[in-house]
Amino acid sequence: MLLETGRDSVISEDQRRQYQDDGFVVLRRVFSPREMGLIQEECNRLLNHTPSLIAPNNLRCRFMPHHLSREPLFEVFDPVNDISPLLQEVCFNTRILSSVELIYREPAELFKEKLIFKMPGASGYDLHQDIPQNWPGWPRSFLTVLLAIDGCHRDNGCTEVYRGYHDTFLSADPDRYMLPNDCVCSTRKQFLELEPGDIAVFHGLTPHGSAPNRTDGTRRAFYISYNARSDGGDQRQSHYMAFQAMLRSRMEAGSVGVPYFQ
Repeated sequence: MLLETGRDSVISEDQRRQYQDDGFVVLRRVFSPREMGLIQEECNRLLNHTPSLIAPNNLRCRFMPHHLSREPLFEVFDPVNDISPLLQEVCFNTRILSSVELIYREPAELFKEKLIFKMPGASGYDLHQDIPQNWPGWPRSFLTVLLAIDGCHRDNGCTEVYRGYHDTFLSADPDRYMLPNDCVCSTRKQFLELEPGDIAVFHGLTPHGSAPNRTDGTRRAFYISYNARSDGGDQRQSHYMAFQAMLRSRMEAGSVGVPYFQ
C-alpha cells in the first residue's frame, strides 16, 4: 500500500447537504503532495512506458481532436485499474470511499474509472449528463469523484458544472446524450478549479462540460464513478462488458479497423 492510511472520511455533514442541494461538492487537499507525486509518476509511466496500449483500435483508449487542427490526441485509459495497482488503490482509499458512503448513507460499489490526460490543445466536452436514459439498469445513484492530478483551471479546460439540476433528465429525447446549452441557466455554472490532491464529487445527472485545453501543459484527472450498493450492487464487470460491446459495434460499423482490448 503506497497511500497514507489512518485518514477517514473528509466530507462534513454540511458538505453532504451541499452535495444534496447543488449536485456537487468540492473537497480540498484530500491527498498529500507526496501521494500526488506518486500518482503523477504513475501517469507518466502509463503514458510513456506502455506505448503498445495507446492505439485507436484498443477499446481501452479514446482520442480527442485538437480544437483547431482536429489532429487526434490520446485522451483516456478506460478502464485503468487493471494496469495500475496504484490507481486501483486510489479508488478504494478510505478518504474517497467513506465520503461517498456518507453521501449514500450506505456502502458504495465501484462502477467504472477513467484516467483522462487532456493533452495541450485537446477539445473539451459539450454539455451533457452522465446517466444515459436509454441504458436499462444504469444506476440512478451514479456519481463521479474527480481527483485533480494536475491543476484544473479555466485556461486548461476544467470541468464546468451547473448546480441544482441533478434530480431529472434534461433531454426530452432518451436517445440524446448531449444537451442544448439553453436547457441550463448560465448563472448556475461553476468552474471546478482544483489543485493537485483536491477532489470534486458530482451526481451523474449534474449537467457538465468543459472547454478546450488552451495551454501548453497536460491537464490530467482521474474520474472514479460509484453507485450505491442497494442500486444494483457490484456492476463494474457487467458495465465494461456492455460498454466494450457498444464500442466494438460502433467501430466495426465505422470500418476503422479491428477493435480489440489490451
